Amino acid sequence: MALWFREEASPGHRLEWKVRRVLHSGRSAYQEITVVETEDFGPTLALDGIVQTTAKDEFIYHEMMALVPLTAHPAPERVLIIGGGDGGLAREVLRCPWVREVTLVEIDPEVVEVSKRFLPGHAVSFADPRLTVRFQDGARYLEELPAGEAFDVILVDSTDPEGEGPGRTLYAPPFRRQVLRALREGGLFVQQTGTPFYNPDTVREVSQDSLAVFPVVRVYWCVVPTYPGGLFTFLAAGRGTDPSQPRRPVTWETRWYSEAVHRASFVLPPLLADLVPRVVQVAQQR
Repeated sequence: MALWFREEASPGHRLEWKVRRVLHSGRSAYQEITVVETEDFGPTLALDGIVQTTAKDEFIYHEMMALVPLTAHPAPERVLIIGGGDGGLAREVLRCPWVREVTLVEIDPEVVEVSKRFLPGHAVSFADPRLTVRFQDGARYLEELPAGEAFDVILVDSTDPEGEGPGRTLYAPPFRRQVLRALREGGLFVQQTGTPFYNPDTVREVSQDSLAVFPVVRVYWCVVPTYPGGLFTFLAAGRGTDPSQPRRPVTWETRWYSEAVHRASFVLPPLLADLVPRVVQVAQQR
């Protein structure tokens, strides 16, 4: 009998992946961690029953979260990643030759260890000497950040805010104020805001609340096949830099990101435009 991994996208919709074998299953101090080898998407990491990343389509999410801010910022040398314990986002950040230093703050050490064992394509980033890993709550890290220490780009690669997982505090307004304090002038902040089909309130509330904190707020999107609904969104905000305008060329091979895709991703379909304040939609009115 075939083995299937099931994710409940909503009370009325379930996603399933056919599984060849279970690679890891256990509970850390923070969450259930599962890694399965799926028939179509290869090794797949799930936290608390929600698929986070797969070997087959992870490049879309990671390229778009990393390269949009890192090509829009005029001089991004110092980067902070909160979450991202699988290493995939750090890998894409570290491909940028102008990045000199990356700090990854992950609350759950077991996510890193499991990823090193079963997601080597993601975890290659942990061997880069420019990367420093700290096992700490991301919100607490920013609260304790010394005055005067700041980053050019801050990326929040966390679990969704729904439920009781460790990602909830990273979507609250106090956290965004801490992000602003930790950004250098011209700095950029990106946070995943889920799928508008199943998380419309996340997109709506995060974009609205961010306008009270950041001088510049935008929303952009991509398509990730393994996420519910496919359509996936990000909030991009910062201190004066417009994230919708790429300023630095990508000279290495990518599989999803390009300058044209960068610009197009800020053009919001009506479904998305209806969820966010009009001022967030400036990029598509040019």
